[in-house]
Amino acid sequence: MADTLTDLIVYQSSLLNSRNGSCHGFSTRAGGVSNSPYNTLNLGLSVGDIPENVHKNRELFFQALKSDPQQSAQGIQVHGNTIQIVDHPGVFPATDALITIRKNIPLVIKTADCAPVILFEPEQGVIAAVHAGWRSVVKGILENTIRIMVRDFNCNPENIKSAIGPSIRSCCYEVKNDVSSRFPDDVILWENSKSYLDIPKAIQLRLIDQGMQIENIDDSQLCTACNEKLFFSHRRDKGKTGRMMMAVYLT
Repeated sequence: MADTLTDLIVYQSSLLNSRNGSCHGFSTRAGGVSNSPYNTLNLGLSVGDIPENVHKNRELFFQALKSDPQQSAQGIQVHGNTIQIVDHPGVFPATDALITIRKNIPLVIKTADCAPVILFEPEQGVIAAVHAGWRSVVKGILENTIRIMVRDFNCNPENIKSAIGPSIRSCCYEVKNDVSSRFPDDVILWENSKSYLDIPKAIQLRLIDQGMQIENIDDSQLCTACNEKLFFSHRRDKGKTGRMMMAVYLT
């Protein structure tokens, strides 16, 4: 995964950049106007930041992607498995994944540790944006998204390209038995009798189970909790922090 687009630090997947037909970016916390503890590119309106600052930050981020925040579509994320097929901009209630075939409608996911996942099927011109926290992953949001792409848009899983953005990693993601017991052993790391979840690996395994090819999955390898200068982290900052965004749209 490569950076950057502008003076802002915006990560992009080299896998998706090699394909025509889409534009995307994963924001960081750098390059905005918000003050501590939201410094500086906070893109979340519901965390206590000054709204005017958030709107300015969103303008900066979407300018970097040559798009317009007013044309975006995003869900009110609830860590569920509801998927919205999008044909117009707007905010969709209780939604953690978005799918569209419409051009120039950025699909937006907000994160501060959960994994943002892009799915792009270039042959059919279909994109999806998934908010993949552990609860949504367990509830099957990735599988359900791919099934809808196949059923409703004739996508072939072997042609789907995916990018997994910055998220909390097993180096920092200690979980209790109520979480670890819901995942296979090969995505749980044990150290000093403590268990740590590798959520990006869990995502990759589920994508492969749906017929995707391992070479078509690009993991950023970036940990939000480790990199305090680059990313907001809900866990590291004990809930008092900003939000990053992932945005992807068809061109």
